[in-house]
Amino acid sequence: MYSASADTTIRVWSVVDGTHLGTLQGHTDEVNAVAVGADGTVYSGSDDNTVRMWSGLDGSAIRTLQMGCPVVTIAIGAGSTVLIGDSTYRVSAWNGGAAPARTVHTFTSAVDGVAI
Repeated sequence: MYSASADTTIRVWSVVDGTHLGTLQGHTDEVNAVAVGADGTVYSGSDDNTVRMWSGLDGSAIRTLQMGCPVVTIAIGAGSTVLIGDSTYRVSAWNGGAAPARTVHTFTSAVDGVAI
């Protein structure tokens, strides 16, 4: 189990007994969203304008995507498509690779959650 924290971290917890198992560090501002892909890769979104990918095995950083604005919410779909909702009312899709995210739709009000 993972939790996104205002202290710039993602914390890892045991779902069995609630024991704190570790902390993922790398964001420089509040973390608003965390999601886990089918392969165990962890994705986090932050007010530092980034989405970060982490290894679910050892917590190491894999990649950072610059979004240009705070990230509010994240969802993972089939084929590791990452949906990202940001503070500019935009929902973007990212495949986790080096290419930038592409805008799927821009809404006229806040995007508080996405699902796929």
